[in-house]
Amino acid sequence: MLTKRFLYGLTLLTIVMCIAAGLVQYNRWADTIRNVNEELVFPKLSDQLETIAKIKIERSSSDTRGSFVIEPFDNKWGIVQKGGYQTRDGIIRETLIGLSQLTYQEAKTQDPDRYSKLHLRDITKKGSEATRLVIEDNQGRIILDALFGKRLQNLSGGTPSIYMRKTNEPQSWLTKGELEIRNGVLDWLSVILTSIQRERIKRVLITSRDGNKLKLTYDTTFERFEIENLPNDREVKSRFQLLNIGIIPENLLLQDVRPARLKVDPELGGARWETKDGLIINLSLAADTTTKNLWAAISVTTRNNASEKVKKEAANIQARTEGWEFLLGEATIKKLQSTVNTLTKVKNNN
Repeated sequence: MLTKRFLYGLTLLTIVMCIAAGLVQYNRWADTIRNVNEELVFPKLSDQLETIAKIKIERSSSDTRGSFVIEPFDNKWGIVQKGGYQTRDGIIRETLIGLSQLTYQEAKTQDPDRYSKLHLRDITKKGSEATRLVIEDNQGRIILDALFGKRLQNLSGGTPSIYMRKTNEPQSWLTKGELEIRNGVLDWLSVILTSIQRERIKRVLITSRDGNKLKLTYDTTFERFEIENLPNDREVKSRFQLLNIGIIPENLLLQDVRPARLKVDPELGGARWETKDGLIINLSLAADTTTKNLWAAISVTTRNNASEKVKKEAANIQARTEGWEFLLGEATIKKLQSTVNTLTKVKNNN
């Protein structure tokens, strides 16, 4: 006759064996998932990075982000559609490394009717939100061709994910990695023209379209810009407006760029900023009669007594701006048309 102790022992043994079996099955499942997760999407890419000679960003004709090609120009990556103007520092390396380290996370749909939810419809389809990335080596061979769609941030702060599928393959995937496919061409371009700390700016000269000259100097006592030779019967409307004009070179950004082809017109006005340490930035304007846009040309010089550091800074700015013309945007152009009259008002003596 079976004792209670024996039955308890048998029951306990059964439970232990079930748990052990479950653990074995779980470990097998976990190993399978782990192996899938660790498999690189583009396993050969890391060995091909030095051979890459062309990167194509292709999108649907209805996608406002546009399509463009990136190639080396004078040992720097540049945008073909912008005459080879250089890309942002590090953005190409960051993108290529992100691609080379991308891993499979989970298989998704093979049904083309469901691609739209993942932003993976073929770019030949109107309304497609996918980005097709094509990479060629220096022999013209395609070494990567894939569509990338919706990117998912990890809310817990971990590695983000992105949906993708290889071009001409029906299988879509959720992949994991730090890859971020930037949007429009401005997100890839080096958009910063000048970055001069406001504390350095000493003197400003703005020449408006009608020839009026506005001279600003920085008052170190009150830490603000003042209008030189301001008539006694007028006062500044807004210190903020003066500041915004004075510090334009602190973060001067392009909105578009192309190789210079217009002739600068002095009658359109211009500007000049000079720093305490001898850096001089000149900005001139030219009119595009077709689009009615004003494009800016930028040149840089230094005082004779400027340090080598400042001269090197000037050379770096000149390398980015010489031979190019830039669209700066309406807000900046409006500031460059400021005059003493527009910035001041009749003084109220009451």
